[in-house]
Amino acid sequence: MATLARISDKRVNPHSAITKDEVAVQGPKLAPKYTDAGAIKLVTQDAQRAETFIDQRQWNLHWREADVLYQSPRGYEANDGKARVSRFTVANITNSLVPAMKSGIFYETPPFLIRNRPGQQWATARAKQALYGAQLDAIDFEAEVDMALEQMTLYGTVICKGGWITETRMRKKFIRNNPPLYINMPLTGQHTISTKESNEFEVQDVEVTRNEPFFAVCELGSVSVDPGWRHPNRLHSKAKYVVETTYPTFADLDTLRQQVQYDANGKQVGGYDIPSEEELKAFFFASQQNAAAASDTEMKQGNNMALHHADNRNEITTDDPLDQPIKMLERWDKERVMSVLVDNDGNAVLIRNEHHNMGIIPYFSGNFWNIPNAGFGIGVGRLAGDDQRIEKGTIEAVLNLLAYIVQPQYARDRGANAPTQQIRQRLGGIIDVDVPAGKSVRDAFGIIEQPRVDPSLFAVLQEASSNARSTTGSDQAFNQGVAPSRPGSSVTRTATGAGGIQGALAQKIDGPVGHFVKGVFLPFLHLLEAMDKERLPLAEIQEIIGKELGEAFTFDEDDFLNSEEKFEVLAGAHLAAKKAMAQILPVLIQILENPQVIPQLNQMGYMVDVKELLEMVYEMTEWKNAREVIRPMNQQEFERFQQASQTNAKLQAAIAQIQAKHAAKTEEIDQSAEARLASKMTEYPMEQAARYEERRQDREMFRTSAFGL
Repeated sequence: MATLARISDKRVNPHSAITKDEVAVQGPKLAPKYTDAGAIKLVTQDAQRAETFIDQRQWNLHWREADVLYQSPRGYEANDGKARVSRFTVANITNSLVPAMKSGIFYETPPFLIRNRPGQQWATARAKQALYGAQLDAIDFEAEVDMALEQMTLYGTVICKGGWITETRMRKKFIRNNPPLYINMPLTGQHTISTKESNEFEVQDVEVTRNEPFFAVCELGSVSVDPGWRHPNRLHSKAKYVVETTYPTFADLDTLRQQVQYDANGKQVGGYDIPSEEELKAFFFASQQNAAAASDTEMKQGNNMALHHADNRNEITTDDPLDQPIKMLERWDKERVMSVLVDNDGNAVLIRNEHHNMGIIPYFSGNFWNIPNAGFGIGVGRLAGDDQRIEKGTIEAVLNLLAYIVQPQYARDRGANAPTQQIRQRLGGIIDVDVPAGKSVRDAFGIIEQPRVDPSLFAVLQEASSNARSTTGSDQAFNQGVAPSRPGSSVTRTATGAGGIQGALAQKIDGPVGHFVKGVFLPFLHLLEAMDKERLPLAEIQEIIGKELGEAFTFDEDDFLNSEEKFEVLAGAHLAAKKAMAQILPVLIQILENPQVIPQLNQMGYMVDVKELLEMVYEMTEWKNAREVIRPMNQQEFERFQQASQTNAKLQAAIAQIQAKHAAKTEEIDQSAEARLASKMTEYPMEQAARYEERRQDREMFRTSAFGL
């Protein structure tokens, strides 16, 4: 069990060099292991080295400057009568770009795609996509990404962390004292009838263990990175180490106590070694002051009284003794993780020193614009900051000139009997002036000619605003739906021209979105896949997939655990694809409705999945109730469907029998009619032939008789 002992009591100087006895080599396949004393030295010294590096370069990165430009506070100089205005160019551009980039990433649900690899089952890819999508929804991933994009866009760099959390809490469960009544109706099926007894519940406290990933945005200055990191958007794979400074409370440390790992025999093989609750309680009651200070970057941003921010994380914000912060340093590299608790008096304790098998540093970075040979990037605060200053300075100068026109200065003749004291001007007021003979009032008292505002100043304002938006990609036509005002241009009047503008503007933010997807989103998905296989029980995996795809859905567990996936996110250069897909979808439906298409597909051994087609419609329209509209039939509905199918089959058989009888009767009638017709047709010619023969014989007898002579 760890104890909060003084470093001096343990004879450990955290600033002394690490000795060879404090490092144990474990072979070529394992990283060296540090003793407790060596781990304390390594964490403390690397944290100090990395903090010093970033503190010395925060002016070059313009983080504080971007913060000031975003909030644009008015100056508090002496009242000299000059104009003081706030301009929000940086804030406006930031809040125009972030929704566009976010919609490009989360244009579909879930916001990624898993494609089948050779030899992989289709059900496995679908099951994993449903599982990871449900987990992202559960941890409110979209809201965290929104904050990450804001930070990346404004400051130029965002650092996020991912991991796994196991937490056991008590929750209330309501259990009926008696079940309701169920009545089977002949036509409508089963009905539930609640009674007085069934409406009475018993409340029980149930222990619930939650196993899920987490994704969080780190504040600038809270994560100190290896000073040699020079690969942008690849913090997780290219940095040597990362040290994060956090300020947990008593409850936070108690939660960390639950983050343990066990082997197959139930032996603890990883996790935090937190001091006992009684020792923590004694420490928090004894320490009634702010925790050890954060980095200089955090402190300077939080202590700027002209800006609004929450109190620094090391400061006490409540009178609850157990809710006081304590400083914790956590160092991650690709092989090991070490955690140290530190206070203002030099007390320190090592609470974690172990190997992790993630293979990466679980911290991810994304840049708005990359800087060559540097891990950090440039944001809107730096790109559009000078243009906002130009706008602010020019507008203030114009307002100062206009102030002279609104409140002009006057000139008076010293020798004339004109007012010599300051006179308050008022509407309709009259000033008495004695004017010498031969002179007018204007000769003794008049308004000085005022300066005029040069029209070129407004061109400067327009150029500054246009330059800021074109540099950052926040064009009005793409982000605000306003067509560019270019006289004589008809490019936006045609579909081709409008599509060309939209495609060109989409490419401007292709870089920042691509940086975030490749540097943050995709690495986190791969980490999520590895953590699910290792830490999420298979029963919970099956439960989540059953809720998403239905209890009847099955998949091969062995293929699920052993396959490696390739994730795809349709973003970046494909930001304009969403509208194109929405436009072509009605045409695709019309093609599939062609009665000649389906038979031809059937002849080739294919069919059209109508359910998948309807889900595409729901995705394009962003309706979230697809699972409620298109759902599996329940048992009663299935039975009614089968019953109706059997009835329809009997009806079709009866109709077929009637049709057969009708066809046979019709054929019989037709044959009888044909026989009668044939009989009629042969009867008349025979009668005519008999009469003809009779007349012939009569003529012959008459010819041979005496009368014929």
